[in-house]
Amino acid sequence: MQPFRVGLCQVPAHPLERAEENWAAIMEALDEAGRQGAQLVGLPECSYPAYYVRDQRPYDRPGVRPFAEVTAALAGKCRQWGYWLAAGLAVPHDDGSLTNSGLVFDPAGEVRGRYDKSFLWHFDARWFRRGQAFPVWDAGFARFGILICADARQPEVARALAVNGAEVILDLTAWVSWGRTMAELSTTQCEYLVPVRAFENGVWIAAADKFGPEGSSLVYAGRSSVYDPAGVTRFCAPADSGAVVTFDIEPMAAERPRRRPALYGRLVEPTAGLPAMQALAEPVVPAQLSRRVAAAPSRPAWDADGLLALYLDQREQDADLIVAGGAAAPAGWEAALPRLEAAVRERGGSLLFGAREDGAHPRELAVLVTPSATIVHAASHGRGIETGESLPPVVETPAGRVGILCGEEGFVPEVARILMLEGAEVLAWTAFAEEPMTERVARARSDENRVYTAVAGPETAIITAPNGAPLTIAPYGSGLAMAAQVNPAMARWKDMAPGTNALLDRIPGAYGDLVRE
Repeated sequence: MQPFRVGLCQVPAHPLERAEENWAAIMEALDEAGRQGAQLVGLPECSYPAYYVRDQRPYDRPGVRPFAEVTAALAGKCRQWGYWLAAGLAVPHDDGSLTNSGLVFDPAGEVRGRYDKSFLWHFDARWFRRGQAFPVWDAGFARFGILICADARQPEVARALAVNGAEVILDLTAWVSWGRTMAELSTTQCEYLVPVRAFENGVWIAAADKFGPEGSSLVYAGRSSVYDPAGVTRFCAPADSGAVVTFDIEPMAAERPRRRPALYGRLVEPTAGLPAMQALAEPVVPAQLSRRVAAAPSRPAWDADGLLALYLDQREQDADLIVAGGAAAPAGWEAALPRLEAAVRERGGSLLFGAREDGAHPRELAVLVTPSATIVHAASHGRGIETGESLPPVVETPAGRVGILCGEEGFVPEVARILMLEGAEVLAWTAFAEEPMTERVARARSDENRVYTAVAGPETAIITAPNGAPLTIAPYGSGLAMAAQVNPAMARWKDMAPGTNALLDRIPGAYGDLVRE
């Protein structure tokens, strides 16, 4: 990748009946992007004719320009200013279908391809056809891909783009939002989901959003943003006004744990046969499933007495699962296991902790002690360690079905995703190092999988709900254990919106690139 300038057109939202106002704003924004020297320009999701199109024939409505006229004008802007353009449009097809697409033009005005939104949100599915491909374009200065709005809620989409060679991802979006005032509008996407997509894939993401209301109930967050490969927000536009954001993107190294596609076979298996589907069919009484989970930062070194004291203290406070941060363990640390196992057998609940074995072949281990068994899992992903040869298990515990995450496994989206597909209701993550993105990653893992996440590291402890909301957070550096109520029944409710389901709306047949060596 070479340094280049991206342009994000934050245009006002108008309903379909005011398509001509949408068009005027688009033309003005594209000219401004050209004047500012943008080389790659993004227009938000369904900038034209509108997002809420109501049926598959919006171009038949009075006042809506013919699609051929729209594309010809966009091509003309590319030729005039010499930039690449990814235009968010409702695209009609000869078979009568409609797609929610990013149409890509090169500086000569030629259409170089199209990305169709694959994770349709709410009423999208009533009129848009789902996409099933994740193309990447080479602009010379950078290779880029496109995702559209809710696609950021499915980790497979951005991951497929990165695997296919994208160095930059354009998020063409219409972030439906909320806020006490129009200036305070925000959304979980810009708060943590999109930064995590940039972080876990080591790519730049530039998001172009609309602003303002479309009709009487949809209001968009604005906040067109640029996120670097470390997940840092480098620029964020206001929520309540138009803007043409230009930002100079430069190459930036971001080391992440090596992917291991041979372990990811679950991602492409048909949904109907997954263990998660069997769990969803089980009858439950929510009032009988109330559980308590605690998370506690680790001590500077592995300490059996400290772990036992933590377990006993939190068990006294009714915790069904205690998650402790990982720490370096001395040789022979396993000799202390029988004491921990005896305590758990006597008092119930379960305890997860991390032990790092240093030496010629360092390993990071997650140890889960339950009343009936002790499971030791060697981290399958991580830098500077000897990795295990299998993904972590899902274990029946007094707190429900727990999927183990060890060390940097939490930063690899495939691992948590597969644990959800295996039926996990709680992700219990013992971490060995501090990372500024940990809280946002935990929220994303809960949100995208609709499960609880409890993570504990050297200084942090966080528990998040299936919708990504924090349930409790330990004050940084305090060493305090924090606990929260969880209900596994909530982790079996995978709906994100009407007609939008985190499990059922995956497209396993489209994820072949994710398991390709």
